Amino acid sequence: MIVRDARLDDVSTWAAMRARLWPDAEAAELASELPAMLADPTLWNFILTDTGDRAVGFAEVQLRTMFDGCAVPPYPHIEGLWVDAALRRRGGARALLAAIEARARERGHDRVGSDVELDNIISQTWHETSGFKEEARTILYSKPL
Repeated sequence: MIVRDARLDDVSTWAAMRARLWPDAEAAELASELPAMLADPTLWNFILTDTGDRAVGFAEVQLRTMFDGCAVPPYPHIEGLWVDAALRRRGGARALLAAIEARARERGHDRVGSDVELDNIISQTWHETSGFKEEARTILYSKPL
């Protein structure tokens, strides 16, 4: 599997993969965001391809300036990472993470951030086995008016 930067000709496949990662989101909205994301220098967008150059995964990274409400120097934060279920446990997610880490090092960053829903045990396990350390747990509240 090969990791490369996302391109405009990836938009339809990339949008379909995003819809699988975030099934509760509006698919059309997920797709409509992509051209602007490709033009935004604070976003790193990677596509994972199989040996036939078919897109089978992606990662989206944003340079964030906030961590748990605290201002910080911009740091790369994984906003989404997904690999086709048929190809999981074959090194695709590790390849995406390696590409993210390489770009972060090249640009002078000393860490990569990420977050996981509290009930997503599979993702938590992947993060921990990939060298991430838990920093904090948060519960978000809202009150209807």
